[in-house]
Amino acid sequence: MLFILWLVLLGVFVGSYAAYFSYLKIMAGKKWKLRIDRNFSPKVTVLVPAHNEEETIQAKLKNLAEVSYPKEKMEIILIDDASTDQTLAKAYDFLEKHPELSVKVLRQNPRKGKAHALNKGLEVSSNEIIVVTDADSIWPHDVLEKALPYMADPSVGAVTGHGVVANPDESWATRAEGGYLNIMNLVRLGESKVHSTIRFEGCFCAFKKNAFDKFDIESGADDSGTALKVVQNGFRAILVPEVYCFSKVPVRFSGRVKTKLRRAVHLNELWFQCLKLLLKGHLHLPKKVAVPEIFIMIFNPAIFVALVALTFALAAFYPVALIPLVIGFCALILIPKVRSFILEGIFDQLILFYAVMLNLSGKKIIAWEK
Repeated sequence: MLFILWLVLLGVFVGSYAAYFSYLKIMAGKKWKLRIDRNFSPKVTVLVPAHNEEETIQAKLKNLAEVSYPKEKMEIILIDDASTDQTLAKAYDFLEKHPELSVKVLRQNPRKGKAHALNKGLEVSSNEIIVVTDADSIWPHDVLEKALPYMADPSVGAVTGHGVVANPDESWATRAEGGYLNIMNLVRLGESKVHSTIRFEGCFCAFKKNAFDKFDIESGADDSGTALKVVQNGFRAILVPEVYCFSKVPVRFSGRVKTKLRRAVHLNELWFQCLKLLLKGHLHLPKKVAVPEIFIMIFNPAIFVALVALTFALAAFYPVALIPLVIGFCALILIPKVRSFILEGIFDQLILFYAVMLNLSGKKIIAWEK
């Protein structure tokens, strides 16, 4: 009986991932059903929230200065969230030496967090397209020319780009994060072809001002939370496949755990919101996306933990029956790529399970810190 239950849970766990990822891979290869206008070049407001970014702020401003989009169509607003280092001093120093770059600087004090900083910038923005970028990220020079044509379609309220690791070869942790982002980029593209993805990247995302009222301050995921708002307001939120943005990720394993936990908690909170909206019949995100995501993000981690517990129970009561499974598992982990995939999968499930427990307990974690 235990073994049958173990097989059923294993089938549900593996099958849910396999079925959804296979479906998204097929959808990712489909053509867009959008009006993409390569001549669409509206005025945009670029919001750059910053907290203790003295090491990166000048590189970010230089990056924005090198963007090939017409400068007369760009309004840049830097919002400092009560930095305690030399972020502002270094920003002013750069702007003094580069008067050709027009940047409006706002200060938020006391510190309220990234989402509040974005809303402060939103209040004084002049344009109908709001672009958000992290202060520690880098854009290709043509990022706006590639992203904005997708916003010519009236149904599209927000777009994001591929997140790319800027330091992929520094350690095992950076290589693993690069692999994770590659998978997620495929997921987000497939979901976008279905209708929408709420998995947005803070290094680049753009929103139509009429598609949302304020940046999400509840979930801690200002990017993905705002994307959900856009979808709930009747618009699409999509990944533009030609758009990339680069960010450095933690080199140490401890830093990666912290990053993944923060991301998991915030995304889980959004999927809990989606579950509540779905049960009330108020969710505008298609069920083809919402139901698999909710199951994978909220329920599958519990199934994984149950599988682990059942495995130990089987080992205690039926040790001989597990010998073929142990031999097969050992054979698989001898293959480097398979070993990495299995270990990363176990790591992800433990992180997700902990995130689910945190959300169920109502505990919060700091979303933005330096």
